[in-house]
Amino acid sequence: MERTAIIIGAGAAGLAAAQRLRRAGHRVTVLDARPRIGGRVCTDYGFAAAPIELGAELIHGEAAVTHAIAREAGLATVPVDRYGGLRWAADGPARPLATLPAALRRTIPALYAALHALPAAELARDRTLAAELRRQGFDTQALAIADVLLAQTCCAALESLSCADLAREQRVDHAGAQEFRLPGGYSPLLAWLAQGAQLVLDTPVSAVRHGGEGVAVTAGGRLFEAEACIVTVPVSVLAAGAIRFDPPLGPAKRDAIAAFRSEPATKLFFRFDAPLWDADLTYMAHTGLFSRWWTPAHHAPEVPLICCYVTAERARTVDALDDTELRRLALGELAGLLGEPAVRERCVGMLRSAWGPDPLARGGYAHLPPGAADARPALAAPDGQRLFFAGEATAHDTNPQTVHGAIESGYRAADELLSRDP
Repeated sequence: MERTAIIIGAGAAGLAAAQRLRRAGHRVTVLDARPRIGGRVCTDYGFAAAPIELGAELIHGEAAVTHAIAREAGLATVPVDRYGGLRWAADGPARPLATLPAALRRTIPALYAALHALPAAELARDRTLAAELRRQGFDTQALAIADVLLAQTCCAALESLSCADLAREQRVDHAGAQEFRLPGGYSPLLAWLAQGAQLVLDTPVSAVRHGGEGVAVTAGGRLFEAEACIVTVPVSVLAAGAIRFDPPLGPAKRDAIAAFRSEPATKLFFRFDAPLWDADLTYMAHTGLFSRWWTPAHHAPEVPLICCYVTAERARTVDALDDTELRRLALGELAGLLGEPAVRERCVGMLRSAWGPDPLARGGYAHLPPGAADARPALAAPDGQRLFFAGEATAHDTNPQTVHGAIESGYRAADELLSRDP
């Protein structure tokens, strides 16, 4: 008899799981509340002369599984050295590290070194990254820099990041340190993963009944039945109780869901009448409200486009601004970073992408506070023989907070489903 499965969520994890199950002979139905696939991956082709990513943007690692998928799908990738090209602004425009004052030249590499040393650190008990940096002697100014360069990257505040979880990720990392972009955007890669699946979009799931002979999923007023189900929605959506499970999830699963923290994440794109920066600019940052900037079309330097990405409390503040005030403040900071007073006059377009207010995302990628590092494998564990879990937050054996981590979690959940007792 034909084997059947339902996947809840048409993001990277869900589509990867669907492809693996289809290739194993299963008939797969993928349900998603959005009218499109991709989840927190969404490519826009209308704002600029190059595609922009409203959500996840980069391939993190030269050995990330995303490269193999891109090759199979016939999609090109291009390298981008954001961190090697980092420019920091203290007083005046952003400058390469080699030209900064001596104290900053020492502090920024030392912060990265402290992060990368966590797997070897003697942690009698888990602590926040802020507490660990203080223990190592970093002062308040250094911690403000770390909040931008280390914590914002994790969509978290420095005072809430678990050192044990960060150390675990580094121990299992197999993707590498280099970064890449898909010049044609992420959407074609996800469309390739989705081939052959039965996609049922614009259909929010409200309930999952599981056990006995299979699962019954209520979505958009319809009932879908299959032998098993893989749940890939963001952990923040599970925490909000948007999906009712019958029987309820077990206490270990509920505790794991409750352990995660999800902060807002907002990207701002500004288009200009011509590039106002040199072709080598890839990444610049400072401790202002609009703290991190990069060139999303670095591979096409003639495209006058720049992106600001903020998370956690900064994103919460930015999300509360109307477009007029946001544009004024952001371009004011950008003018200082570039040393270009005509930034406001030369800007011809702005686009905001905010994931915090999105009820289907409820923030960017999830992180864990101290004492909760075991939540990732607990969230990933199957619930019986019918219910399986994937998504970037479950990526305990790879990099969470990445597209390749989500993809690998989808593969893992699919393999668990395939190996279950018939």
